[in-house]
Amino acid sequence: MRILLPSQEQQLLSAIRPGEPFGPRGRALILFALHTGLRSHELCSLNVGHVMTWDGFPRQWVEVVGKGGFQRQVPLNAVARQAVIDLVHFNRARGFAVAGESPLLVTRRHGRLPTRSLRDIMQRYRERADLDVRCSPHSLRHSFASRLAEQASLPVVQAVLGHRRLSSTEVYTRTTPAQLAAGVERLADG
Repeated sequence: MRILLPSQEQQLLSAIRPGEPFGPRGRALILFALHTGLRSHELCSLNVGHVMTWDGFPRQWVEVVGKGGFQRQVPLNAVARQAVIDLVHFNRARGFAVAGESPLLVTRRHGRLPTRSLRDIMQRYRERADLDVRCSPHSLRHSFASRLAEQASLPVVQAVLGHRRLSSTEVYTRTTPAQLAAGVERLADG
């Protein structure tokens, strides 16, 4: 399992050139993935209406269909909502459709971005950032899950990721020596 450190996430984001034609989309896409933990196919299957209200505001939640056809709702934090605004703005500025049924992530030819292209985009930015770790769209999911596991309970992480079994989510818990020492020390305090 590959998890990017915050410094590696910043290194990846800084490799995106805002002046290149699809640079703003790349940055917003990576930020959205880092703050939602969606799978590649979930990201690529999003329509504008899934993440924006009819009156042009980003939604608080996105409903996705994950593995096995199971639906779940994923909350959108402030960074994810800003990424939605940036993606829709990018689409509108480039002449791509922004109607509710239009794909959120589009190709140069106005089609839905395939998951393979998403992997290619990530690979290009990883190489440009000269990251010494392999990273993929799924690495962004792992990074999100790892950060969330530090802040929330495992059942919360499980629900957000769409895992059917808690054991699938437990891989994101890492106990540090400091946490172990603090736990044992609390026994003496009680």
